[in-house]
Amino acid sequence: MRPYSFLIAFVLILSVSACTEIINQVPPSALTETTFFKTANDAEAAVTASYDAIQGDDPRWIVWGDARCDNLEVPVDIIGITDPTVLEFTQDNISTSSTYATWNKFFVSINRVNNILAKVPAIQDPSINAVRDRILGEAYFLRAFNYFFLTRLWGAVPLVLEPTISLNVDLKVSRVPAEVVLDQIVADLKEAESKLPVSYSANLDTRGRATKGAAQALLARVYLWKSSYNKTNEWQSVVDYTTKVIASPVYSLAPGASYASIFTAKNTAESIWELQYNYNNQELNTLVRLFIPRSTKVQTGGEQILIPSKKIENAFVNGDLRKAGAIFYSDSLSTYKNVRSVAKYQGTIVGASRFSDSNFIILRLADVILMKAEAQAQLGKVTEAIDLLNTIRKRAGLPNTTATTKEAVLIAIEEERFIELCFEGHRWYDLLRTGRVKAVLNTDKKALLPVHINDILINPNLLPQNPGY
Repeated sequence: MRPYSFLIAFVLILSVSACTEIINQVPPSALTETTFFKTANDAEAAVTASYDAIQGDDPRWIVWGDARCDNLEVPVDIIGITDPTVLEFTQDNISTSSTYATWNKFFVSINRVNNILAKVPAIQDPSINAVRDRILGEAYFLRAFNYFFLTRLWGAVPLVLEPTISLNVDLKVSRVPAEVVLDQIVADLKEAESKLPVSYSANLDTRGRATKGAAQALLARVYLWKSSYNKTNEWQSVVDYTTKVIASPVYSLAPGASYASIFTAKNTAESIWELQYNYNNQELNTLVRLFIPRSTKVQTGGEQILIPSKKIENAFVNGDLRKAGAIFYSDSLSTYKNVRSVAKYQGTIVGASRFSDSNFIILRLADVILMKAEAQAQLGKVTEAIDLLNTIRKRAGLPNTTATTKEAVLIAIEEERFIELCFEGHRWYDLLRTGRVKAVLNTDKKALLPVHINDILINPNLLPQNPGY
């Protein structure tokens, strides 16, 4: 999937494009920002670089989405504190200099896709005609994805829609309201939906690149956020887009007995979009470090910075087929034995070594079904909501829900999302958008992250700081 020579060239172009006044003698064969976007291969390399920009950040996504909630905890009394910044995060004591307050990787990806959107339409290479729309669709999708993370985490953020290719331009942009950002996200995703393919010839690309189904699923998630957090009540849009995804023959739920395979087999039919990792290609993340038990066989152990909470362990009732695929217990070779451990990101063991190359699933069908269930309940279609909720429960080997009223069904869906999607980075956003942080966690927490102090020092236009910092 990765044309490395073109990828490296493209990244270097973005790094050195401001140096033309210093080095103005450019050999005819050299790549510059103005000469790079000439062929279809250039465009393919550019979109690959845009995916590459977000790879490796998924551990922070899980910390942001789960570590300040009730399904993960720092094992202070069992193992100790491995990473103080994670502990501070779980305690809602986030510093303005924390690595969890930086947004750089999102804006690197955004700048790369802005270059694509600005340059690819003008490429004259005839071979671009077969792929131009798809590449532009991927760019629109990735820009929306990055901005959706940004606005949920920081609220008002800079909305940059043109490429930054020179240090001569004004980089001291101000933040714009979250509502404006969300409108742009929706517009980008609708453009993406119109241009992206339903699938690719290779399954790895169907699950690892943006598709029409991925755009529809992300649109549903955005409308779910807007409807609950921003009170826009666009529940019918959630239903409309989830219905499109559920009807697609590209996606189907994994059998309950094979729930673990969603995470271990990679790119299953349940997956809509997942970040790709492969130790053979030296594409690794740090999820093993975050979750896997320390081992007396050092090569196969992690640092186990976070463990499943007792609450999530107890939430899996007897007979729930998902538990073994979500939680395991450290064995006799572990430094700390019989400790609750996250099972979804165990990497690949080869001989005496473990490689941290589990894919990270961003969108999958079970999430989409539960989004539709919530929207139907909000629209007063309780029977339809119950049927969708029971689809997920049946897959897990559980009886139908006992909830019957709208209010009870919404709580049952919240609980089902807690279990079904645990350790996938969703819990915080679910509680935040529904206004149930204090009711569930028994404490108030700051809704937004701080803007990093270094960013403010460079660009005072980012002020005012978010509340509480």
